[in-house]
Amino acid sequence: MIDIHCHVVPNIDDGAKDLEDALEMARIAYNEGIRKIVNTSHYHPSFEYKKGNELLEDIKEFNNILKSNNINIEIYIGNELYYSEDMIDIIEQKEFYTLNNSKYLLIEFPPIRFPKNLVDIIYEIKIRGYIPILAHVERYKEVQENVNLIYDCINEGALIQVNSSSIIGKNGKEAKRVSQILLDNNMVHFIATDAHSSQRRRPMIKETYDYVCSKYGDKTAEILFIENPSKVILNEDINIKSPIKYNKPKGFLQKLFKK
Repeated sequence: MIDIHCHVVPNIDDGAKDLEDALEMARIAYNEGIRKIVNTSHYHPSFEYKKGNELLEDIKEFNNILKSNNINIEIYIGNELYYSEDMIDIIEQKEFYTLNNSKYLLIEFPPIRFPKNLVDIIYEIKIRGYIPILAHVERYKEVQENVNLIYDCINEGALIQVNSSSIIGKNGKEAKRVSQILLDNNMVHFIATDAHSSQRRRPMIKETYDYVCSKYGDKTAEILFIENPSKVILNEDINIKSPIKYNKPKGFLQKLFKK
């Protein structure tokens, strides 16, 4: 499997705190069936995290350390861009890394100040030649209240990543409920770990993979965990199923009055 959203390289952001933690994360990931990881370090110009050539050198060094420790996982470079009102200006400065230097750009949003003009933002990103991947959308309150925000984003050209832990209920009932709705309605294109540590938010994915296989079939699991992530790394186009607009089940009183 391929994990396109992970914070495994040590001493870069709020991910792996040191080399020992990073190596343990890599061992866990390998045992879970992961063979390729995009290290998606948080990025915003005001963040005091490593970026640019310094980040690239750390990725290269960590790959060498993995080999010397006989851990057969390859790490790719990337960033997780943190949304702010000046994001388009930041994108035009091109000081960040897309996922393995592809056209695919991973974006997260603040838990507060969620943008109301999200579709417009996606359009602006697209016309600059990037394909935005919206990270862990199931966690946002606005999406939990209106899942069809994601339907609109996909129709504008965005792709959607959901955390593996959310699907099996480890991020709370609401995140699980929304993940289920998104999966049921063709609104998930990647399942990733968003792992930050070997002790908490670990790179666990196999249980979710087995769940998706049993509920949605082996082919769907292959697309979400392997095929689409591979196309990101190779910078290839991804063909997606048309999303289905979510129709919220009507309550008992609404059904009664309709009769």
